[in-house]
Amino acid sequence: MPNRNKNNIQPPTKRGRVDLLLSLALAERKLSLTTQLLAARDHELSAIYRLSEAIGSERQINHLCKKTAEEICRTLGVQRVCIFRCDEHTGDLVVAADAGAIAENPRQDRVKAGEGPLWKVMKTGKSLNVPGAGFVVPIKTKGETFGVISACGKYNRKEFSEHERDLLRGIANQAAIALDNAALHHEFENLLVGIAGSFAAALDAKSPWTAGHSKRVTHYAVGIAEKLEHSQEFIHTVQTCGLLHDIGKIGIPEHILDKPGRITKEEHRTICEHASQGARILEHIDTFQPIIPGVRHHHERWDGRGFPDGLKGENIPLLARLLAVADAFDAITSERPYHRKRSYADAIKEIKRCSGSQFDPLIVEAFVGA
Repeated sequence: MPNRNKNNIQPPTKRGRVDLLLSLALAERKLSLTTQLLAARDHELSAIYRLSEAIGSERQINHLCKKTAEEICRTLGVQRVCIFRCDEHTGDLVVAADAGAIAENPRQDRVKAGEGPLWKVMKTGKSLNVPGAGFVVPIKTKGETFGVISACGKYNRKEFSEHERDLLRGIANQAAIALDNAALHHEFENLLVGIAGSFAAALDAKSPWTAGHSKRVTHYAVGIAEKLEHSQEFIHTVQTCGLLHDIGKIGIPEHILDKPGRITKEEHRTICEHASQGARILEHIDTFQPIIPGVRHHHERWDGRGFPDGLKGENIPLLARLLAVADAFDAITSERPYHRKRSYADAIKEIKRCSGSQFDPLIVEAFVGA
């Protein structure tokens, strides 16, 4: 009997084998392209995620712009990225941040209103491909354009693809939302400082002896914080707390605050209550929660002999330790009904003498060197 394939399957012909190989090659090519596309999408999503992480909680506009410019450089492989914001007073475009290998080279810091392609993007709110200058996209939110991003000098020397342009637009949109939030936060901080200033003015008006005290303490305290290189957010907290640190004195009678000479033990207890009273005044206002430790504890002592809680050393909140030095310095150098003001030199000597007993030595060192 003849040898037959029991499934009746004929072996492929030569042409069939060629067609099969071609199909496999095409499938492999498609798979390779798909893999490349997925890798590119992963790179873009990673960039968007990194940018979101970097700017999501950032409230300082300059830092936010810098992080955005750096991420665009990394993602698109460009030599330079400049972010311009519109000056609300002049209408000019002013550089808020730049990044890249040539970011330190001379650049145009300001674009006059109505001049050049950057301003055209600002005016129209539409992206623009500028020969020799790269790709420019608007920064806008809620239908309003308030800046532009310019990316130029791709390392691969190619033009920006449509996909890269879309990616840059997406990053600009994300940055716009973050910048808008930062601007609102900044306005809120200014409002908060204004409210604190009004409270301070009301407090200072209680007595001619304390007029200007809160503002001076704030000035000294901010100087110390800057000397210690604290964050801008902490410095804002110091500023607000400095203005409100004595808010509890609103409840102290003027005849005690303005009393010349020695006060009685009972009067001393009343005055000592102003720190905890100030904390109670502010405790129901969410916005003031960060400053309450400074208000409550600015009369604690490094050696634990202060009030109201007898905290010692680093158990005293940093904000309070800082304000304690600023508060004492102004008290020494100001005229009061119970003592004559002393010179700055004498006050510095007194602050140094009390370092390690009344005051945190590191704060004293920063203040003396400020």
